[in-house]
Amino acid sequence: MQGRPFGVLILGALAIAIAIIRVLVGLQLLGIAIFGSEVWDGSGVFWVGLMTLVVGAIYLGVGWALWSLRPWALMFTMIMAVFGLVDAMFVLMATGNIAYGLAAAAIPALLLWYTSREDIRAQFAAADMAQYTGNPQATGDIGTSGPPTSV
Repeated sequence: MQGRPFGVLILGALAIAIAIIRVLVGLQLLGIAIFGSEVWDGSGVFWVGLMTLVVGAIYLGVGWALWSLRPWALMFTMIMAVFGLVDAMFVLMATGNIAYGLAAAAIPALLLWYTSREDIRAQFAAADMAQYTGNPQATGDIGTSGPPTSV
C-alpha cells in the first residue's frame, strides 16, 4: 500500500492549523489566553468563546482523523463541502453577483471533487481494512495495533 495521499496530508494539516487558531481565539474570548481579556458584559462573548473552542476541538479531531485516514473524516469532509456549496448558493442569492457565488463555491467544489475521487476513497477504505486486519504500517499506527507480544 502506498503512503497517504498528499492532498489528504494537506487537508489534515490545514484542519489542525485551523484547530489551533480556533482554540486560541476561543481562549481569548473566554478571557483565559494571554492575548488580552474580553469583558463579560452579557453580550454573548462567553458563549461565542465556548462555541469557538468546540469548533476548534472538532477541527482537531477531523484533522487527526484525516491524517490517520479514518473513513468518517472523509465523509465529514464531503458533507461539509456540500454545506459549503449550499452556502455559496445563498451568497449568490444575497449578493446577486455570479462572481461572488462562484468564488464561494470554488473551494467546496474542489473539496467535493477531490474527496469523491476513486483513488482517494480506495486509500481510506484500505486503511480502514488494515485497521481491522492488524497491519499497523497501513495507517501509520505502529506499536498501537495488535496484541502485546511476550518474550
